[in-house]
Amino acid sequence: MLKVKELKNGAKVAVKERDDLSSATVAVWVKAGAGYERDEERGIAHFLEHIVFNGSENFPEGKADRVIESVGGELNAATSYDYTYYYINLPAEHWKTGIEVLADLTLKPLIDEKHVRKEKPIVLEEIARSKDNPHEVFTEEFLKRLYRRAPYRFPILGYEKTVSSFTAERVRSFYERFYTPKRITVVVEGNVKGNEVLDKIGELFGEFTKEEHPFNPPIEEIKEGSGRFEIHHPAVELPYILIGWKLPPAGREDVYYDILDSLLSQGRSSLLFRELREKGIVFSASSNYQNLKFGANFTVGAVTENPEKAVERIKELCFSIKDISREEFETAKRKLYRAELFGREVGEAEADSIGFALTVMEDIGYSIQFLKDLEEADFETFKKKVSFLREEPLLGLLLPETTV
Repeated sequence: MLKVKELKNGAKVAVKERDDLSSATVAVWVKAGAGYERDEERGIAHFLEHIVFNGSENFPEGKADRVIESVGGELNAATSYDYTYYYINLPAEHWKTGIEVLADLTLKPLIDEKHVRKEKPIVLEEIARSKDNPHEVFTEEFLKRLYRRAPYRFPILGYEKTVSSFTAERVRSFYERFYTPKRITVVVEGNVKGNEVLDKIGELFGEFTKEEHPFNPPIEEIKEGSGRFEIHHPAVELPYILIGWKLPPAGREDVYYDILDSLLSQGRSSLLFRELREKGIVFSASSNYQNLKFGANFTVGAVTENPEKAVERIKELCFSIKDISREEFETAKRKLYRAELFGREVGEAEADSIGFALTVMEDIGYSIQFLKDLEEADFETFKKKVSFLREEPLLGLLLPETTV
């Protein structure tokens, strides 16, 4: 049973009771990802994630990890473009400990110069390592060229210049602007009693207040997404190609793009496997729908010895999607349905789906109605939704340094 509630201060809460589990996932989602940064703050959302783990009023540095690990749990976090979230997986009987730790870390972090100085070299090393990874460099350049307005053209880690300039005051400013009640969602899923969990969350998260600073980044314009570029890198042995299209902001009709992803690359019966992999045109190929709040995208990537032939064949295949049969469409739907059901058996995965829906999409139906939306997805609407595949995409090639 799922219980969703909004606290009096505007924070959202979701508790999913799962008596088939022996564990619990406790998560705090914040609508404060890299997409909400100012130019001088590039990388600060991720940097703040590091700072939060340095301690809080009641859990000084290292104590939170010790407390969670002592009960057999694990504590972690992730920063994306549209959100940052902190989560703990632990035995269900210790759910209360998980909520207490995350509440203190996220609502009462110690943001001071000592911790900022400590984290700078760590994050700068992450940036340096990312530059040594050809696929990270390539993906960063791809998004930079794909987007013109939306903030997804900037790296989540930020830049050496911006991270080096961070002070406790600047980090605290970002925290005060975005870690506010209406931007926070608390999710608990596992073998717990819903009302008891709701009461505890209300006690810990329901009383804090903070001034809200409404802000949304610019929405991407769909036009101007085509072009071609190449990156040569000494660590690349086989050419990698990536083609992509910009799409409208993520929403409930994402189900059609998920069906397209299933049709193209889910399993050995998928089009990319049958038409490219089995025919020896590529070594591997996959598609991906990235459901971003201010402008989504759809990409197809492949590893191949013959990039020009592979690009030509992928474009032909994508153009031919308009001619697929209703039977192929229904098969893709069934594959996606089974995969979604299987994925939701894992408590953490379902908690993630709920947290994303409430925090980023601000629509719980994005998660709990997905299977219903999938069942109701119709063939004719699908063909209209995927008509973008007939447009010229952005093409990127990641090539060995010796390739001419």
